[in-house]
Amino acid sequence: MVILMNEKLNKNYMKNIYKNIKLFRKEKGYLLSEIAEILDMSYDYLRRIESLNDDVKSCSLKLLIKFSILYNKPLDDFIKD
Repeated sequence: MVILMNEKLNKNYMKNIYKNIKLFRKEKGYLLSEIAEILDMSYDYLRRIESLNDDVKSCSLKLLIKFSILYNKPLDDFIKD
């Protein structure tokens, strides 16, 4: 049990989260500019979140919950490969 938990924690789950944020937005047919307006956030900040090449970005749990509500997806869907 402990080994399985460590394997899950050692995965690079943040890349999955960022990739899925973009995937779920596209599935819903939203433009990035529309999401920025809905969430009252900077377009550039959201663009960075969706970028897999930006290692400096971060996504708070609060923001992830907003994405979960907006895209009607459970939080664990954002972590999946």
